[in-house]
Amino acid sequence: MIAYRLITAASLLAISPAVAAAPVQHIELKSYSYNPAPIHLKAGQAVTLHFMNQAGKAHDFTAKRFFAASRIISGKVDGGEVELAAHQTAAVTLIPVTGRYKVHCSHLMHKQLGMRAEIIVD
Repeated sequence: MIAYRLITAASLLAISPAVAAAPVQHIELKSYSYNPAPIHLKAGQAVTLHFMNQAGKAHDFTAKRFFAASRIISGKVDGGEVELAAHQTAAVTLIPVTGRYKVHCSHLMHKQLGMRAEIIVD
């Protein structure tokens, strides 16, 4: 058990400089859109996604394939989505993988009302 903790601590220390230098991508959730759209990220480069719900009601950022493919370093991603109450913020630091990924709000009718976008990782 001690060896496992030492390996984990060492690996965290190796990640820390990259995380500390990770650029921040601000993502606004509005009724009924995301800004920016599309969202452009660089493959293999750590980035902190800073989500800001600008609306007076809850929204989410659902991108199951994107989060499954990415290496999550910190932050809460539950079942491929980040849930935000009205005016709440959240941050997720990750390392994305090349591809094009769909994102939408899974709340009733929000996607149909236009709350969808694409994440493009080059």
